[in-house]
Amino acid sequence: MDQQTRFDSVIIAGGFGKRLSPLTDALPKPMLPIAGESLFTRNLKLLRKHGFERTAVTTMYLAEKLENADCGEGVTEFFREEKPLGSAGALGAIKSRFDDVILVISGDAVFDYDLSEARKKFLESKCDAAILLCRTEDTGEYGSVCVENGKICGFCEKPSCRDTLSDLVNTGIYFLSKSAFELIPEDRRFDFSRDLFPMLLRSGKCIAGLELQGHWFDIGTFGDYHRCNLWVNDGKSCIGRHTSIHPNAKIEHCVIMDNVTVGNSVLRGCIVGENAIIGNDCIIPPGCVIGPGAELRDGTPLAPSTVVETGCALAGESHYDYFPKPRADFKMDDDYIIADTDDEGFFVRLGKMLGSGNRLFAFAEGSGMTLPRACELACGAAESGSNCTVISGGNASAAAFAASEYGNKTAFISEEDGKTAIRLYSEFGMPYSREELRALAEKTPSNADRAGSVYLLPHGALVKRYLSHLNSFTSPPKRFNAAGGAQNRFLRECAEELGLSEDIGGAVYVISPDGERAKAIMPDGREISYWQLLAICCIEGKRSGILLPRDTPDTLERILKRHSVDIGFYGDSESEERTLAASDRLPRDGVLLALTAASLAEKNGVSIAELADRLPPFSVTTRSVYADSGKMISVISRLRRDNRNGRSAGFDFGEGRVSVYPSAAGRFRIIAEAVNAETAEEISLKAAEMLEKNEF
Repeated sequence: MDQQTRFDSVIIAGGFGKRLSPLTDALPKPMLPIAGESLFTRNLKLLRKHGFERTAVTTMYLAEKLENADCGEGVTEFFREEKPLGSAGALGAIKSRFDDVILVISGDAVFDYDLSEARKKFLESKCDAAILLCRTEDTGEYGSVCVENGKICGFCEKPSCRDTLSDLVNTGIYFLSKSAFELIPEDRRFDFSRDLFPMLLRSGKCIAGLELQGHWFDIGTFGDYHRCNLWVNDGKSCIGRHTSIHPNAKIEHCVIMDNVTVGNSVLRGCIVGENAIIGNDCIIPPGCVIGPGAELRDGTPLAPSTVVETGCALAGESHYDYFPKPRADFKMDDDYIIADTDDEGFFVRLGKMLGSGNRLFAFAEGSGMTLPRACELACGAAESGSNCTVISGGNASAAAFAASEYGNKTAFISEEDGKTAIRLYSEFGMPYSREELRALAEKTPSNADRAGSVYLLPHGALVKRYLSHLNSFTSPPKRFNAAGGAQNRFLRECAEELGLSEDIGGAVYVISPDGERAKAIMPDGREISYWQLLAICCIEGKRSGILLPRDTPDTLERILKRHSVDIGFYGDSESEERTLAASDRLPRDGVLLALTAASLAEKNGVSIAELADRLPPFSVTTRSVYADSGKMISVISRLRRDNRNGRSAGFDFGEGRVSVYPSAAGRFRIIAEAVNAETAEEISLKAAEMLEKNEF
């Protein structure tokens, strides 16, 4: 091979393909057949068709299988990674051999785009890089991208529903100029979406977003792989080479690989790996995956979505519960898992999944069945070999404090609107990220050889632990009024333990049910909102900066910036901002916020209302609107195109702004901002009506 060959294209083919196991147990994902031809061969042919003749291939997992493939015409050279370096890291070692413009494609993507036309558009854009984009309502498995005037202005990798920027997703097909690929380091983990592209945007570089005519599939899951094969084969079953199929077998919409034997059986909507044997009178329903070399003996029925492992042999009986589904199907709301209370084993299984050797807190709100549920979860964790501590009595904010204070993962169980809700917190006290929830869903509940223990932490011990650290968070006031009611119990306990006197004629502080927010009510009934209290604490407390959730009102951002408070935002996915935000409890702890605000008012010798009057007038109203879940993301994308002011999709009315966020529960969350509560309420209702009627 000529060592001076300069490449015009790269195929990234080093991934493990774990989600497609057992199909990828002995075959790298790019070598999986697509309608009888390997994905790798298809992509090489497409590159050659569009004039890309010199291709580098980065490999790692089962590299020899790729290296022995038929590469056809042109120049193809392979480069093995010694360790995982991320989606871009492997390019660092070979970037000196790239042309001035390089095409990069993911080895697990199937597409029919005109790549020569894409290259032409990239060169015309004068940008430093380009990403080929595709529209889809299912953005959660890909990178969501925001585009303005053909240029990319934002990314969110595998976003939650709430964090989704638009219905445009990253296809994993890129053009990079020399100014872009020179930024890729050598021998260090580095990703395109998490590292290179954000780095380009931060440095003022331009990234084009190219939306072309054509089709694109990512074969990351069994369902994606199955759909892709049938699409390529015009909806017909894909039958591999050297197969033996009984003439009376019924095969509908299946993907059957090479060297498979099928007896007189019924196969519908399934995938059968190479060298598998299906006997007579077997029933294989939709969603099943038969691993390579597996055998189903005569008369074996399977349940839908059964996964039969490589080389496994099953005899003629029902195998309904033998194999778990690849992922747990958690039903989500915005911030929590909705428990399946009809499933008697739900909490035990969840405990096993959360445990797996981790120390764990099972924190019960205390109402209804939350304590028994917490005990069930703790028993499941113990069966997985973990030690689990049960706490009862408190709110979500207290659970987050317990998680960070003791360094334990924590499950907080509460009853909300007739549902049992489970909020999960990392050992740093932050809600589980999108990535942590995905990893949890893919775990298989299991028992350990040696069971763990279950302990009880009294509620009073948690209060004392919280108070012992309160002085490091804030200087409590001398006088303070806490509202009555169950949701303010923790606030009252803290005020009593601190020995705070009643503030006669002063504001009464109220905590939200989850404990994360606070507001103040003046004697005349005037309310000082959570957002106003937060602004007061930042400005009067002389803060230099703060990190807040992405759905923070735009008005608060403008006010804080006007007072030289740096403000950053984080979403549901892992990020540097999210990690840093874990150490600042003020925005997520209503007790701390209330005590800090009252202390600042006392220090200034004024009421909290007088401090609020120093702020520009603003009011925030929140409501929800149910929507067609199949069209939510395209609605968000349209709103972003039509209303580009602000950080989020929404409506710009003359008298205020309404931000709109999609929800995993199939509804839009509306946040209306205006100079007063009446106007905020009015524009929130107007926006809700427009969304319901799709009139915008």
